Formats: sequence, structure tokens, C-alpha cells
Amino acid sequence: MNSPTHIAPPRRVLFITDFYQEEVLLGVVEHARLAGWELIANMRFHGSFPSETEADGILVTALGDRVRDWMAQWRGVDVVRIGPSPYDLPYASVDVDYARAGAEGARHLLELGHVGHAFYWLERTPEMDSMLPAFQKELAAAGRAAHLLDFPAAHRDRPEGVTREERLRWLAEQLLALPKPLAVMSGDDRRSLELIAACGLAGLRVPDDVAILGCENRNVEVRMSPVPLSSVDMNWKQVGYESARLLDRLMAGEMDAPRAVTVPPRGVVARASTATVVTDSPGVSAALLYIREHFTQVLRTADLARVARLPEREFRVVFKRLVGHGPRTEIQRVRLAAAARLLRDTDLKLDAVASESGFGSAKKLCGVFAETHHTTPTAWRQMMSVGG
Repeated sequence: MNSPTHIAPPRRVLFITDFYQEEVLLGVVEHARLAGWELIANMRFHGSFPSETEADGILVTALGDRVRDWMAQWRGVDVVRIGPSPYDLPYASVDVDYARAGAEGARHLLELGHVGHAFYWLERTPEMDSMLPAFQKELAAAGRAAHLLDFPAAHRDRPEGVTREERLRWLAEQLLALPKPLAVMSGDDRRSLELIAACGLAGLRVPDDVAILGCENRNVEVRMSPVPLSSVDMNWKQVGYESARLLDRLMAGEMDAPRAVTVPPRGVVARASTATVVTDSPGVSAALLYIREHFTQVLRTADLARVARLPEREFRVVFKRLVGHGPRTEIQRVRLAAAARLLRDTDLKLDAVASESGFGSAKKLCGVFAETHHTTPTAWRQMMSVGG
């Protein structure tokens, strides 16, 4: 008679969080399901630490003393810290690339052609220390400078005593004093909601007078915004997945497992708060907006010249002088960005992606994609997908 086969129990992993983001946990679950973990994630409901006294591994966000102190009891257990922390903790970590977020935000705002640029934050954090210099560096490379809406510096004498109403009035005064049209990036989406409210107090239009770009692309803040909010998607689901994958490697005893992983953002999700273009020619600005709103259609240079109310030859010359390339190149650039978003965010087949992005055929899409990104759309999608 054969003896029963011994089956090892699943690994037990605790999810400890003092700053819960659903996208992170969804990424963790993606890997946990594949790995067959017993994942204990109840802390997100009530904030209470789990009652378990044994675990094979822990995934933790540690922004406050409470979690940091509780974690001190777990010695000899593999731990991965998720996202930033103000503490120097002895754990492997997976972070988001805030410097790259700042650079991508600056590039997006530069495309709008605005006269003035600014950056707003409420408190100085390690994330801001990475994001802000990258934002400034990208602007400087384009011959521009950023005005700093430095709330902490302006209120050093009473850092804890400023009400939200006072902050909005201060912001409104700052925005009114800056050159228009103005493009502003904030350190996170909550600050972008304050910028939009301050524009309302100052009688400034979003995005016509002030274009606003957030960071984090959080569902709640994006949905709360009275103007659909453009934001940098920090790729939190991928952060969760990579954190779980790294923990699995540590629990398996892999000696070459990295101690630190950085996940790049997914890019800017453009919405109405930055849906504007400014050039020295109102006609070219109108044509640029027309391209961005109608890129899925057949677009001819003659049609764009009519939108710009310029003779076609003059339109070509002025467009290239102000934009840096011709109308056909701009159309292809906008279509390629749309195709990249569809490849990243949907499961559409290549023919459908080509149709939805204005390329018309998968063959055309593949040719342009290879020429620009030096890879195929399929390979790019796999690279950007969770777990890819």
C-alpha cells in the first residue's frame, strides 16, 4: 500500500499597510495566486495588525512609527518594503521611480507650449526630493525654468497652523502673479485638486489659463476632480507584483535576489486638465488640438490648414517652425502614443489597436512601432504588462 504523499503547506504572507492603495494589493494578489500563497490582507479593512504569530514572509508599507515598531518583533522572516518610507529599514524594497515621473510630467507640459511652468507641493518628502530636480532638469534642457510653489518655505513660521482655506488663498495669489498661460505639476493628485480650487478662487480657467498635471493617478482624486485630471500613472499594480515576486525569491533562499527594485511609471494619462496647446499662432494651436481630438480619422494637411485658417503652404512652414516638425509627423506621434496606451491598458488585438489609434492596419502599426521603439507592439505589450 502506497503511503500518502506529503504536500507542503502554502507559504503564509502577511500584507501590512499604513498607506493602503488597492492597485498595490491587486498586483500582490496577481503573483500570490500564481504562487499559491496564503495571503493575509485583512489589515486594510480595519487597520488592526493580524493575529497570526507565524509567517513565511511579510509585505509592508511603513510610513509611520506604529508599523515600524510592530515590525521589530518579526526577526528571521523575509520582508519586502513596498514604496517609500521615511525610515532606514533593513528590508529589501520595491519603489516607484519618482525622478522619472517628474521628467515625464515636464515633457508632457512642455508639449503644451505654455509660457510659464510651475511645481507645487505641500511638504518636502524623499519622493519630492527625487521628482522636483528631475522636473526642473527636463525644463532646463528645453530652455525653460519652473517657478516653485513652495508652500513649506512660505510658511516656515507656522507649518502646522495653516488652514486649507488659507492655503487655497495663498495658491490663488501665487497663480495670479505668474505668467499665463501657465502649466503646473503637483507632487500628487490631492495637491492638484487644491490647484483647481485655487484657480476657481482666482477666476482662472483650467486648462486655458492654467493647465494642471497631477501624480499618482489615484481613482478617488481623479473622479472627484471637477475638471478631469491628467496625472502620471505610477504603476502601483506593477509595484505590488514585483514586491510579491521579490519576496518569493527571498523566501526560496535565492542568493542573487536584488535588495532594491525600482519600477518605472506607466506614463502620463492625459485628460481635460491639460487638454490645451499654446503657440505663437492661434491657427497652429487650433490645428494641434484638432489632431489630438481627431487622430483616429483621416487627416490631410489641407484640412488642418483650413482649421488653422492659413494657406496650406504657409501653414506647413509656420507649423514646422513652431512645433519642430511637420503636421504628418505630429499626427503619427499622437497616433503612436494612443496605440501605446491601448497596448498597455487593454487586451485588444493588433488590428483593433491599429483601428482605434488611427493607423488603419496592424501592418502599418507594426512598421511605425518598430521604427520608433525598435521593437514590436507585442513585445512592448509584454514588457509593460504586469508580470511581464
